[in-house]
Amino acid sequence: MVKTMVLMAGLLSLFGCFSPGNSPVNENDTITHFSLSEGGGMNRFSGFSYIVEETKEGKVHFIFNEGYPDEKELTIDDHAVFDSLQAIILKNKMFKYKGHYQPKFDITDGTSWHLYVTYASGKDISAGGYMAGPDGYREAFSEIIQCLQHWQNMPGTTNEVVSFLYEYGKEHYTIERKDDHAVLTYDNEETGEHQEIEREPQILEDLRVVFNVDRLKMNGARGNLDGEYTPWMYDITYSNGDHYRYESYDRDFKCGYTHILQGFISYWMEDIEERTPFYYY
Repeated sequence: MVKTMVLMAGLLSLFGCFSPGNSPVNENDTITHFSLSEGGGMNRFSGFSYIVEETKEGKVHFIFNEGYPDEKELTIDDHAVFDSLQAIILKNKMFKYKGHYQPKFDITDGTSWHLYVTYASGKDISAGGYMAGPDGYREAFSEIIQCLQHWQNMPGTTNEVVSFLYEYGKEHYTIERKDDHAVLTYDNEETGEHQEIEREPQILEDLRVVFNVDRLKMNGARGNLDGEYTPWMYDITYSNGDHYRYESYDRDFKCGYTHILQGFISYWMEDIEERTPFYYY
C-alpha cells in the first residue's frame, strides 16, 4: 500500500497535479515515511532509491535501491534516522519545494527525481523534477545519501527466493533449494519428458534479481480471451513470506514476462561449466 502511494505521488508530481508548494514543517513534526529516488537516462540502474518508514509494530524499515540488482532491506528499533532526515529537511528548507520542476528546453534520456515525506501530524512533502530542481537540491540530496549510508552499510536481508514454479503451456519448471545446491525440474505434459538438473544456488539469486529489475512481482489471474492463446503462470515465494502468483496468456499486456522468464530458464538449462551471473544484468 505504501509503495503504491509513493508511486502515485511520483506520477501526480510528474504531471504537475500538486500545489505549487508544501506545508511548512518544524523540528517537532515526526516523520513516518520518507522516500527519495532518482533514475532514468541511458543507464538502466543509474541513480538511487531510498525508502524509510515506520512499521505498524513501531520499528523502522529501510528499503535500499528497490528494483535494483543490489536491493536490500533492513529493520531496526532505533528511530534516530528520522531525526537526522528531519534536520536535513529543515536546514535545506525542502518543505518549500514545488510539486514539479522541469528544464526550459526539452531534454531526452534525462533523469527524474521524486521526494515524498509524510508526518504523524498529517503534513506531507511531495516534489519531483526532470533534469531540474530548486536551488541547492543537489547538495540536499548529497546530505541525505551520506546520512543514510550509515544504515545502508548495516547487515540487511536480500529477501531470498524460497520456491519458484513457472508454467508455459504444457511445459512446467520448478526450482528448489537443496542444501548446498538447487534443482531445476522440467516436465512436459505432451511428450512425457522429465528432467532434474542440479545447479549452483546462484540460480536463485539470479531469479531474485530478474524479478526485481523487471518488476515481475505482482499478483493476478487470467481472464477469458477470445482465440487460441497459450496460458502461462508463475508462482514465487520469498524468505520474508512475500508470495506472488500471476496467471495470463501469451498475448495479453504482460506477454513480455514470458520472454524474460523463457530466457532465464533457457540460460540455466544449458550445460555451462563456468557460469557467470545471469547475462540479463
